[in-house]
Amino acid sequence: YAYMRDLETECHKLGIPVRTRHNEVGPGQYELAPMFEEVNLAVDHNQLLMDLMDRVARRHKLRVLLHEKPFAGVNGSGKHNNWSMSTNTGRNLLSPGKVPGKNLLFLTFFVNTIRAVYEYADLLRASVASASNDHRLGANEAPPAIVSVFIGDTLTKVLDDIEAGIEPDERGVQAVLDLLSKVPNLEMDNTDRNRTSPFAFTGNKFEIRMVGSTMNCAAPMTIMNTIVGRQLENFHKELKEMMDGGKDRDTAILTILKRYITESKPIRFEGDGYSEEWEKEAERRGLPNQPNTPDALTAYVTSKAVELFTSSDVFTEKELHAHYEVMNENYIIKLQIEARTMG
Repeated sequence: YAYMRDLETECHKLGIPVRTRHNEVGPGQYELAPMFEEVNLAVDHNQLLMDLMDRVARRHKLRVLLHEKPFAGVNGSGKHNNWSMSTNTGRNLLSPGKVPGKNLLFLTFFVNTIRAVYEYADLLRASVASASNDHRLGANEAPPAIVSVFIGDTLTKVLDDIEAGIEPDERGVQAVLDLLSKVPNLEMDNTDRNRTSPFAFTGNKFEIRMVGSTMNCAAPMTIMNTIVGRQLENFHKELKEMMDGGKDRDTAILTILKRYITESKPIRFEGDGYSEEWEKEAERRGLPNQPNTPDALTAYVTSKAVELFTSSDVFTEKELHAHYEVMNENYIIKLQIEARTMG
């Protein structure tokens, strides 16, 4: 307790806005959470926090273990990355708000995010791949290596209703607005009950639960920003073509979203992500399952990934291959160290 108090004081001195403190399920395992920040600042603060944890622990004659799974049979550690988008005036685009039926804004960004994760699930998995995180993913305490999206019963019904029965015309638009107006205020995190989901919608944000405790959060955040950015570009292009062809805006939006809902449906899963049945079901749905790091990392150097990163000017092809090689080398060296230590 004295250590945690001291750590929080040092965090506040450096402008890291930590506010939540509680003990977790493992012995000597604790959690703290910072307030929401712009992603670059949040990643910097998270890196600084890891350094502070170690320094302050030594002051208290303690040691911090950031290894994802240091002990067999004891829960490991990870990071939950909460991700959303906002306008330059601070309006959260993933918040249904108190009256979500006023427009299609929330639904548009919500469905596009799910569509992006469906399209590039292998890259999101690769971004959290490491030798130590391999021991944690799927170990009946952390999300499995199969990426799926949990959105809760209320929003599942909304998407299913749109997919099943609402025609993309003016009457359909009104029907969707009526449907959205009945969605309860989700600000109070009433969907965050499935702890087995690697990617869950929790009221007004998505939560990526696969990230390992030793990791730099910049990797999954870069992937999320890039794939959702690409998806929104594609959406905007389709929307413009339909409007140029004479369709009104809201009808065009609904037409596209209805198709996206159908196409990305395989990645939506509300059940137990730890079960063997889900592995078989995920295989039937055609979802990628890469339980080990070497297999997962190949997602970085596929032609699809190269096109994504180079066309968006995030990475050059050479940078992607360099990243792939460095991540593989990290994996190999860590296993060598472990094997030689055991020997």
